[in-house]
Amino acid sequence: MANWLEVLREKNELAVMLGKKIPQMLTHEPLTLGQATELYKLLEGHARGMEEILEKMEQDDLPESYYQVAEDLDNIFNNLAAAAAEKLSEIRDSA
Repeated sequence: MANWLEVLREKNELAVMLGKKIPQMLTHEPLTLGQATELYKLLEGHARGMEEILEKMEQDDLPESYYQVAEDLDNIFNNLAAAAAEKLSEIRDSA
C-alpha cells in the first residue's frame, strides 16, 4: 500500500504553490500562445494525475478524510487547468 498521506502532502504543496503562481502567470502580459499551451498541458497533466491517484486510493481501505483531500486537490488542479484553457482560448481568439 502506498503512503497516501505523504502522496497527498506532496500534491497539496504543489497545489498551494501553483494556486498562487498560475493566476499571476495567466494575467501576465504578454503571455504567448506557446507559454499558455505549456501551462495548460502541465496543469491538465496534474489533473489527470490526481484522478489516477483517486482511482488507486479506492483500492485501499482508507479514512474518508483521505478521499476528501484527494477530491479537493483534484478540483484545484482541474480549476487551474480550466483557467489555463480559457486563457489559451482567449489568446487563440485574439490572434
